[in-house]
Parts: sequence; C-alpha cells; structure tokens
Amino acid sequence: MTDTVALSTDLATPVDAPPVASWSRRVVAALLDWAILSGATWLVLGSGGVAPSLQPTFGGPSSGAADPVEWYTSGWLVGLVVAMLVLQGWTGATPGKRVAGVAVVRVSGRPAGIVAAGLRVVAHVLDSILVIGYLRPLWNARRQTFADSMIGTLVIQTREPAAHPWFARFRREPSAVGSTVVSVAAFSVCVVGVGFSTSSSSWGGEWESDVPCVADGTVAAPTATATAARVGGGMYEGRLWIDREVDDHVEKGLRITWSMASPDGQVDGARVDTDVRRADGSVIAIEQEVAVASGDGYVVSLDRAEVSADDLAEAGPGWTARTRLVVEGRVVGACSIDAADWEAADVPDYGPPSIDG
Repeated sequence: MTDTVALSTDLATPVDAPPVASWSRRVVAALLDWAILSGATWLVLGSGGVAPSLQPTFGGPSSGAADPVEWYTSGWLVGLVVAMLVLQGWTGATPGKRVAGVAVVRVSGRPAGIVAAGLRVVAHVLDSILVIGYLRPLWNARRQTFADSMIGTLVIQTREPAAHPWFARFRREPSAVGSTVVSVAAFSVCVVGVGFSTSSSSWGGEWESDVPCVADGTVAAPTATATAARVGGGMYEGRLWIDREVDDHVEKGLRITWSMASPDGQVDGARVDTDVRRADGSVIAIEQEVAVASGDGYVVSLDRAEVSADDLAEAGPGWTARTRLVVEGRVVGACSIDAADWEAADVPDYGPPSIDG
C-alpha cells in the first residue's frame, strides 16, 4: 500500500497565476516608495527628518543632520506609513508597486493582509544584513527574500491581483478605465514623491562683517588701500516649487576689496595675491586677477578677491592672511588680516532656520 501526500494549497502555486516579478521591477518599486516617504518627510519635518522605509536597512536610515528628527514623532508620517501598509495589505500594491507593475500576495494570489504587510517590513531587517536577503530573489526559485519566505508572500508581476478575501464578494471585474485611473493616480503620487525627494541648494541673503586689514609696512609708498570682510549667508534647499532655509549661518569666506587712485579710471594688469599662513608657517597661496568694478572719477574700486571658507578651515586656527595688490608687476598695496580679528567680527544671529515653504 502506497501513502499519498497531498501538497498543501498554501504551497502550491496556481497554474494560471501571474509570473513572479523580476528583481529589477522590485527595485524600481522600492525606490519609488522610498521617494514618496522621503519627500513627505521633508515636507513635514524639513531637512533634519529621518524618513521611514518599507525596506529598512540594518543600520537604519539617516538624514545626515546634526539633530535628526525621527519620522515616528509626526502623526502625519505615522499615518502615511499605515496607509501604505493598508494599501499593500488589502490591494497588494503601494503606489510604487502599482507603477512598477508588481503586487505582494500570498501563494494563493490574494493580498496578504495588513498584519502580514507589517510583519514583512519588520522581517526585512533580516534581509538587510549584508544586503543578502534583498539580493536573494536573484537566485531563489520563487524570487523571495528571507522576509517573503518567513511571512509566506510572493511578489508577482501584475497590476490586478485577486481581491483580498474580505473584499472578494464586492470585487467587480477590473475595467480598463478603472485600472488606468488607478495607475495614473499612483504615477502622479510617485512623480510628486520623486520631486520632493530630490533637492537643489542655493544661497539666500548675504551678510558681511568688517575685519581689519592692517598695513604691514612692506610697501614704501602705497597707492592702494584694502577693506576686508567676513562674509556668509543663508543656504536654501529647493524641492519642486518650495524653497526652505536650511542654515542662516553658512560661512562663505574672506572678501578683500582694493581701491586705488586712477585719474583715467583705468587699471590694467591688476591681480590680488593672498597668502594664508598656517600656524606652522606653511602657506596657502591664492592669486586672482581683478579689473575695475566701479569708480568716482579718480579713485576706483577693483573686483573683490575671495578666500573661501574651505581654505580658511584648511589653514586651521591661528592663521594670518597677507594680501597684496599687484599692478603691472609692481606691488602698490599690502595689508594683513589676523584670525583673531576674524573670529571677533560681528556675525548676525537670525535664530533657527525656518521650514515653512
């Protein structure tokens, strides 16, 4: 007598089931969902917000901010994560998965439910160890991550999976118009998400604070004088149509403006040589050509010469900057700026940056 063992329907894939989704489609879906969550986090919490993820990594996401704000401190973001899990649990697809044409289902082909969707996110932490689990679909027969195997889910290639058991009785036959409307809506959400997760930076208002530039006596008969200033400004971050101030105190550097007598209002062959001397005696040499920027008929002002904040930071504490105006090979003026005077310069305090759009 031979025993016959029936294969569990939970493990048997229906013959007419959609194919399992390719790894590349899953990656696209994950990136689109991440963009939605990342963009929403920026809108709600600003640049310091730490965005949630439906594919968490072992180390956790980071905003790179000095004082990061976790997403779960915002009711709006908690609600968004719950909404994404509800969509995936009951329909099989988040907006990103809908656009990528994939759905998360049980082996029966039906959506896994909200609880399973949540547990699957938690189980992805195992996938994130050395990223092996996320790569597992490349060689696994059913293209499952460890989380999929643990929870009993498959990712299939379809935009119209079978209805969740709770809603099967109410499900109508999918129509081309209805399916298109849902896909367009999901695509629109993804486009907005990508837009708000992609940033560009720009300078806002600029401030200047005068710094003494003391003549060093190396030029016997100087015909030019210099003014120096510590310069900074506000840094703005733009995403789509919204610009926000990220930091109102960003150092731009040292600005040096030379003026000299010129009866005809012309100055040819002028350059500014600036040596930033470190405390150990080594020098950062900067050479910039300048031309006439403005004049009042006798005294002209030349283009501003700049020493970047990066150069000053590289020079370290205790630096001294010696600047010289050279016209047609002859030094016509020289002065020095001390780091202590730089540090003592008045810097405006505008308070914390705003995250208002």
